[in-house]
Amino acid sequence: MKARNMLAIFYRLQLGKVILTLMITGLFSSCFDDYITDTTTFPGKTLGEFLEADTVQFSEFSKLLDTTGIKGSLKTYVKFTCFAPNNNAMKEFYALRGRKSLADFPLDTLKKIAYDHLISGVVFSTADFKEGRLLQPSMSDRFISITYEDFNNGLNVIKVNKFSPIVEANDSVHNGIVHVIGAVLSPIELNIVEAIAQKGKYKLFYEALVATGLYAKLQLVKDKNYNPAYFEATLATIGTINGYYPVLPPVRKYGYTAFVESDSTLNANGITNLDELKQKAAQIYNEVFPEDMGITDIENPRNSLNRFIAYHLVNKQISFDKLIKYYDTGHMNKTYDLYEYIEPMCPNALIEVKIERATSQNNLINKTEGTGDVVRIVNGNYDNDATNGVFHEIDNILAYTKDFAGELSGKRLRLEGASFFSELANNNLRGIGTVTNIRNFIPNGYCDRLKCSENTRFCYLTDIRYEDFQGDEIWMRGMYDFSITTPVIPAGTYEIRMGYQPTGSRGAAQLYWDSIPCGIPLDLRLLASDPKVGYETPGINLADLTGFENDKMMRNRGYMKGPDSYFSVDKAWYKASNARMSVQSLRRILTRVEFKTAKNHTFTVKAIREGEFMMDYLEFVPVEMLENEDTH
Repeated sequence: MKARNMLAIFYRLQLGKVILTLMITGLFSSCFDDYITDTTTFPGKTLGEFLEADTVQFSEFSKLLDTTGIKGSLKTYVKFTCFAPNNNAMKEFYALRGRKSLADFPLDTLKKIAYDHLISGVVFSTADFKEGRLLQPSMSDRFISITYEDFNNGLNVIKVNKFSPIVEANDSVHNGIVHVIGAVLSPIELNIVEAIAQKGKYKLFYEALVATGLYAKLQLVKDKNYNPAYFEATLATIGTINGYYPVLPPVRKYGYTAFVESDSTLNANGITNLDELKQKAAQIYNEVFPEDMGITDIENPRNSLNRFIAYHLVNKQISFDKLIKYYDTGHMNKTYDLYEYIEPMCPNALIEVKIERATSQNNLINKTEGTGDVVRIVNGNYDNDATNGVFHEIDNILAYTKDFAGELSGKRLRLEGASFFSELANNNLRGIGTVTNIRNFIPNGYCDRLKCSENTRFCYLTDIRYEDFQGDEIWMRGMYDFSITTPVIPAGTYEIRMGYQPTGSRGAAQLYWDSIPCGIPLDLRLLASDPKVGYETPGINLADLTGFENDKMMRNRGYMKGPDSYFSVDKAWYKASNARMSVQSLRRILTRVEFKTAKNHTFTVKAIREGEFMMDYLEFVPVEMLENEDTH
């Protein structure tokens, strides 16, 4: 789908004296734009006044907002998207619940109903819709999804949460937009395990999920001990970052994703009961992990059936678009394939998601070139919602096979720094698709895989204008000392590198891999053109137009140019056509090391000179690739 318009997203968060106003502008489109384009404008009315005035359509919904005390906030300058149920929808909802009127519902229930229909700080018109979840949750903290029905047959129905039709769209008011819907939204109140069970077409997967005990690992919803007010004093010590104040995450939620085969898909692969699923799991995982083939306890994480189910589970809430498509922002070179790596609950394994440019296919899961095997998400059956996650139906058996694991260990793995932390995904912090600054201060203890000293101010910054892979970066200031636990890296011998941008405001740091120093400290102030780095822009030296000889010289000094697979969209900040052509992007070669087994590792950074530090990504390159590695 081609991009047509800018999506403006606004949200406000007040913590003590800190008031954040963010504007996120992204390029989104829908191939259904032509069906609903008319917008009725009510410039003098706020959302609250608009709903109040139209008693024919909204007297019941307006009464709901009055009863709950919410309407007053809808008459302010805060932006809203409202999915407003008409009177018929409200009365049908009463009847379905065995009630006669609003008065028959408790106040807490009414508030939730109201919040289910409002997205605060965000303006979504139908031109901004695309199938799947909207990017910001409702005020009840649940994601709203959009689906299209019968567009090829002339009916042209847009449905919200898969069942509520939009009967009138794009009524623009002073502080937002209204879409009239024909059924009240009632998000499912089941956790991800219960939601899978309720569907009825995943009985065998659910049976195995319970039998292995893995269901018990999918129960958390929210960290009740997290209180952002505890960290406001620390936040105040950071100051501004490029003129913007960083903010604290307002909550710390947990989340999960499940990739689920239906009974019919398992049956098509010769699996009709739990014993046959055990046999299939043993066939796959006894080959990959032969040392564990004698483990018969299916609740043991190293048992083959346990591995099989655990490989389908991720401790991140990842909607369909955020598997990879959301990170394919406007600054990515669309010539080169893009990869995302996800760590499942199965120990010592990875899932690969690919955008394949040659075929224009997205969300290719574990595509194995040698066998042609690939897993895809079933069209129209993704983003199945739950209170603490989402699940997607897949069209084939998903497994960490010997063939896939072998190919994975022979690839360059470029891992976006933000992908290490499930908390960024679960709290809707990761990713941008925007041209506007967002600065998040991640306090100590927020991310399980991040260990920081008290002096460390760990921040996550997003801005598509940065010359960063996926447009975001890890950033800090001062005398920092932190360790990151990486995702699982397959067995093999690798050259490990860190992508970063040098500037005069940076400091210097000693880098460690698994507690072993990575050479001499890195001075992040040294620009690429500094003689100690030795960068030459490719094409300038007539004796080395490709820049390959300069690449060798830089490698001898422990540096590499950035890849040519991404660039900055803002030429006021960066002049180069891509990161390889830029003096502002570098890779530092950390070490060359053999990993005898697939496992997690620790990357530690300790400041030795005060200043800023930033990390964009880590990459792991099998040494056998180095001789002929591409520039992407």
